[in-house]
Amino acid sequence: MSLLYYIHDFFRYNIDMVNLTDSASNIVKCVDKLVEVLQPTLNLNWQLKTPDLDWTQAQTAIHTMRACLEYSNQVVGKRKDTYHPILIDQKDKAIPADYLPMIKTAGDMLSRLVITADKNDRAWHSYGESDPEGFAAMGVVEVSVHTYDLALGFGIEFTPLNEPSEFAIRRLFLDTVELPSQYFSNYSWGKLLLWYAGRISLGSVSRRTGWKWNGQVR
Repeated sequence: MSLLYYIHDFFRYNIDMVNLTDSASNIVKCVDKLVEVLQPTLNLNWQLKTPDLDWTQAQTAIHTMRACLEYSNQVVGKRKDTYHPILIDQKDKAIPADYLPMIKTAGDMLSRLVITADKNDRAWHSYGESDPEGFAAMGVVEVSVHTYDLALGFGIEFTPLNEPSEFAIRRLFLDTVELPSQYFSNYSWGKLLLWYAGRISLGSVSRRTGWKWNGQVR
């Protein structure tokens, strides 16, 4: 093979690594923000119901952690028919102080695994077979949107971070539903993510129901 081939392959590999590193860094930003926002709530009642969900605050936290672990398993295991099984139950003696570090650790794990993955890897998801970048974007959605849910349950105002939200929207949502162009200049990417995920309305545009993303590579 020619020297030019090796040079081209070297730069393509490094560009792919940069893309995956950037994608993965968004997850870390989101879990760090979750910890920052929810740290003051550790003395509150996490057995209260999360607004608009069928879970308690504790169950919502566990779901958020579990989603990151499930996506990590898909990135590593590359299973094509369903999720790799994760059998985790809430420990009877778990306390609110346990919830934030478990989400942070699960998010960091997903981030590190995305960085080391091959961009050509594929794995199953009910919203479309996806790649490592797609699972990174899904992690951003799970952590960002459930930080909003948990914060709302404790009476805290929270809007997801703009950079990770833009990444997730462009990767998962942008071609799933039409939104008038002026909304992209009138609202932050964080607000837009909350709309795409069915949490809020945007002006005259109603809150979404039955929403989902498209995880397929395109």
